[in-house]
Amino acid sequence: MKILATGIKTYILLSGIEVPADISLSENVRLLPADTSHLDFHTAMATCSHPDDIAVVAAFIPRITAQLEITASTAKELAVNAWNSSWDAVLLSAIFKTEISFNLQSDTEANLISAKTRLRATNFHFHGLTQATPYKLNEADVAWIAGHFKGAALLLKLDGFGNAVHCLASYRWHTIPRIKMAVLWAGIEGMFEASSEIRFRLSLYIARFLHPNDAELRKNKFELVKKLYNLRSSAVHGGKVKSDLINSVETSADLLKELIIQSILNRALPNEDELVP
Repeated sequence: MKILATGIKTYILLSGIEVPADISLSENVRLLPADTSHLDFHTAMATCSHPDDIAVVAAFIPRITAQLEITASTAKELAVNAWNSSWDAVLLSAIFKTEISFNLQSDTEANLISAKTRLRATNFHFHGLTQATPYKLNEADVAWIAGHFKGAALLLKLDGFGNAVHCLASYRWHTIPRIKMAVLWAGIEGMFEASSEIRFRLSLYIARFLHPNDAELRKNKFELVKKLYNLRSSAVHGGKVKSDLINSVETSADLLKELIIQSILNRALPNEDELVP
C-alpha cells in the first residue's frame, strides 16, 4: 500500500458502505459520508500523476460512498495511521458483511476534490468492483460502532480474530465457490483450537459459544455446523458436492460473521476450556 502524506490530514476513499453522519472509529480516524458526484471525467483525470492512478480513479471514483478521515501531528505519523486504516475498512467489511474497497487516497475530502487535488492508488489488488449496492448504516449500526468498534480493533492483535476478519472481508475476491468455502472455513477454524475430531468439536464449540443459554438453538446450530463442515471438506478436497454450494458459501459467511460479532461482544476469542461440557 502506497501512502500519500501531505500535512496532518488525509482521506481514504471508500465504496461498499454508506454512513448517515460522522462516526469516530478511533482517536485518529473518522468514518464520514462522501460524495463525488460533482466530478466530471476530465477533472477526475486531472487529479492523477501516474497512469496506474488514472486506471484506479476511473474505476472507483463513481463508486465512492464514504471516506476515512485520518489525522496526525506529523507526516510520518500520518503515513502510519493511513496504512493502519486499511484494517478499519476490513473490520467494517466483516462486521457488516459487505465489501468495502479502499483503493484511493486523497489530500482533500471527497466533496472538495477538484483538479488541484492529488489522488493516488493505495494498492492494486482490486476489489469492490462487484458490490451492487453499498451497505447503508442505520441508527442501530452507528450506535453499535460507537459501543464496540474500538474494542473490536483491539482484538485484531489476536491472530485468530484478525485472520477471521480478513477471511470474511475477502472471500468475495474469489470467483470459484470451492475457494470461497475454503477461505471462510479457514477463518472459522482459526478461531478455535480443535485439532482432533474436528467436525464434532467445532460443531459443539460453535453451538455452545453462540447459544450458551438456549438448548434448542444450540442443537440446531450443532447440526448446521456439522452439515457445513461436511460440505467444506468435499469442496476443499475436490469431492462431489451434493448440496447448493453457492448457498452454503453464504451460510458459512453468515456463521463466520456471527462468530466475529460474538467475539467482539465478549471482547475475547472462544475459550475451548469454557466450551467443553
